Amino acid sequence: MRELLRVLREHSSVRDYTPEPVTQESWHELLAAAQQASTDATGQLYCAVEVRDVNLRDRVGKWAGDQAHVHAAPRFVVVCLDVRRLRLLLEHRGERYGMKPHVALLFGITDAALFGQNLSVAAEALGLGVCYIGGVQNHVGEIADALALPEGVIPLWGLTVGHPVKKLPPKPRLPRDIVVHVDAYRDPTPAQLDEAYDVMKAATRSGDWLNPLRKYFAESGVMAQREAALHETLKARGLDPCTSP
Repeated sequence: MRELLRVLREHSSVRDYTPEPVTQESWHELLAAAQQASTDATGQLYCAVEVRDVNLRDRVGKWAGDQAHVHAAPRFVVVCLDVRRLRLLLEHRGERYGMKPHVALLFGITDAALFGQNLSVAAEALGLGVCYIGGVQNHVGEIADALALPEGVIPLWGLTVGHPVKKLPPKPRLPRDIVVHVDAYRDPTPAQLDEAYDVMKAATRSGDWLNPLRKYFAESGVMAQREAALHETLKARGLDPCTSP
């Protein structure tokens, strides 16, 4: 158990992989561990599409930010929310699917995240490295179409897996007293916010944590730019909560 704690505490994203393949035996071990993740009501509302075809990997990689490690990693999967399989299972035994988009999104994203995290921890326990690819959301509709995802299935993120060239030290995380609350939520004080910036500056190239926060989360940032495409993809696949009664 102490070894598991070490693996968790030493996590860092790996973007530089050796050419050594991840064997089919190891890959099946990782997938078995991933599928044992917790899931609400046994639903398992996720799927994963491993992208093996070189041309398809090239297209998906370019849509996801054209990052070198997406093209080069021995294994690359796109983890998806999937309620289609659940619909088919119910209909196969004469039942009608009844989950609405709000609940489908909540539980589907939760299940997919737990699957992905189990896969990541299992990979690192075997000495492999991983990196989540949020850039899948840059062109979520195009990637969904390229992977032939039907109604009820949307891509959430990618995951690269391989043997790391070098393991980097873990990046800092926020001070625990503004993350874990006791009995009630409390806004951080100005001093605590300054402390958070000070702690997290080591996670940046510039030494100023405001730079990535501004780039991704501020007005007109990357996350705001992804909104319209994600909304259209949700609508196209019957998962838009705005249409839910």
